[in-house]
Amino acid sequence: MKITAITLQSKNIDRANLFLDGKFYAGVSRIAIFNHKLEVGKEISQTELDKLIFDSDKDKAFDYALTYISKYTPTAKGLANKLYEKGYGKIIVDYTVEKCKKYGYINDKEYARSYIAFNSNVKGKTRIKNELKAKGIADNIIDEELSKMPSNDSCNQLAKKKSEGMDISDPKNRAKLIRFLQYRGYEWEDISQALATLKVVDDDFS
Repeated sequence: MKITAITLQSKNIDRANLFLDGKFYAGVSRIAIFNHKLEVGKEISQTELDKLIFDSDKDKAFDYALTYISKYTPTAKGLANKLYEKGYGKIIVDYTVEKCKKYGYINDKEYARSYIAFNSNVKGKTRIKNELKAKGIADNIIDEELSKMPSNDSCNQLAKKKSEGMDISDPKNRAKLIRFLQYRGYEWEDISQALATLKVVDDDFS
């Protein structure tokens, strides 16, 4: 096959249209064209074309990742899932995620640190840990960052706010309050302390 034309795409100057034997073949990245030393009149084999498309897809996936990261702050898993949704295979997804890590565009440790700082006043460690795990953050990173989480009275404050206007001497209301704090991810030690500040602890809850 012979390359008969290479034209820039009007909507994306980083990509070009490749024509073989007078017919459109595929859209490819300009970087891939440069790296493969393509030019009009050059003969190209199917094997070379396959490698060209593969390399071009890597460039396209990375460009998409940069656009996505500029709008959101994904974890490595979050970015990978987004790339899979776009139809990229595992090799290209892994390549793109690792490249983004290398350049510091995604950092699960920084993500965990920011997430904990943002949520520590409204959620307990258990819930924060479960949410970070669901986002694909490794256990060792979660545990390390949670160990740095400063002690606070968020459980007490939430219990006080939730119990306003509530008859907490009623066992049903106490159970409702406990379930609420459990849902927020607080351990029994924190919940018990919060109940104590509200003077609702008795033999059943000690």
